[in-house]
Amino acid sequence: MPEKPIPLRARLEPKVDEKFRQHIRRRGELVKLVVLILKTIDLSTVPLLEITSKLEDMAGTTVKLPATLHGKLKRIADKRKTSMNALLNSALWQYSNSVKRKDEE
Repeated sequence: MPEKPIPLRARLEPKVDEKFRQHIRRRGELVKLVVLILKTIDLSTVPLLEITSKLEDMAGTTVKLPATLHGKLKRIADKRKTSMNALLNSALWQYSNSVKRKDEE
């Protein structure tokens, strides 16, 4: 039986949102890519991005994560004394800076 997804309401730093969305061609790809990133980036060691933007300047989105991945994100964020949102932004930023877009190849 597949696990029930848990919605995560995220606020993305403008620089993270802009760079991350360069890797997405269609709307449905966002959730798949976020899940892939959270599964592959080492959340325990990824450099934490300082969240400096005002809430109203941040891009809001809801991502439905598998329950186990949501739990992992929460546990690691708690252990690192940061928010799930800051950890998510950090992982997306790390990914966006390490992967070339297809049109750059």
